[in-house]
Amino acid sequence: MKNKNKVWITGINGMVGQALKRSISKSKSYNVLESSRKDFDQTNQYETTKWLKKNNPDTIIITSALVGGIQINSKYPLDFLYQNSMIALNIINTANEINCPRLVFLGASCMYPKDSKQPFKESTILDGKVEKTNEGYGIAKILGTKLVEFMNVQHDRKYISIIPAASYGPNDCYDDKINHVIPALIQKFHNAKVNKNKYVEVWGTGNAKREFLHVDDMASGIVFLLENYYENSPINLGTGEEVSIKELAKLIAKVTDFKGKILFDLSKPDGIPRKILDSKKIQTLGWKPSISLIDGLEKTYKIYLGNIKK
Repeated sequence: MKNKNKVWITGINGMVGQALKRSISKSKSYNVLESSRKDFDQTNQYETTKWLKKNNPDTIIITSALVGGIQINSKYPLDFLYQNSMIALNIINTANEINCPRLVFLGASCMYPKDSKQPFKESTILDGKVEKTNEGYGIAKILGTKLVEFMNVQHDRKYISIIPAASYGPNDCYDDKINHVIPALIQKFHNAKVNKNKYVEVWGTGNAKREFLHVDDMASGIVFLLENYYENSPINLGTGEEVSIKELAKLIAKVTDFKGKILFDLSKPDGIPRKILDSKKIQTLGWKPSISLIDGLEKTYKIYLGNIKK
């Protein structure tokens, strides 16, 4: 009987990690290795090397990262740069040392230059400066992507980098100090409905446009690329569809059944005006998302309601 491929999903307790675990567990080809922050610190080279040499995975998928919205990214840029850089450096370098055959590094759309032509093409990553509001995180993700590229060149590895659109869905973070736009708005609109508020205030003008990918679609895309993609260049993973923050707010108001007004705080930043990935490459390979934004929001809100009632 053929041995199962041992897959270590870093950050397995996070939203993306949990989605990947659900997706990979459906296959009889993989055996998922789990670890948590209690086991070791991925920003510590010694601890990371020790754990990897002991467990010797066949495949590594790097989902662990220090993440957050515009506010916390702007406040703690050093933390976002340092911690995310160290995670990438430690894991990718040790993967090569233990002769791990396959590795997937997850980048982020904020790697792209703020003034780059859109939809973002993979070839334009270093064509300009990233958006200032999440500069530390973006630079760390560029570093990880380049580590993968150079590891393949210098050591003939088959490692890949994937650049996913902003994700949302089950196990998302609803801490208002660090959450992203969809969980932040779901929580805002739900609380406004419960408290019978007359309005909800949203950051910025509402004109900024974003692309959102349900985390289960993201997981299926990652597994698809793990099994089918071997080029030494990053690849986008998105829906190819964009929505303005104003339109998103209206959708979430509808999903949460909030009947009041939506106001926009013009004193707060929009971030990059538009952010959408060119995902033609993965579509050509045969993958496409299956969950529409409205369906994904409805599912996400249903799970949110179930969690707050526990």
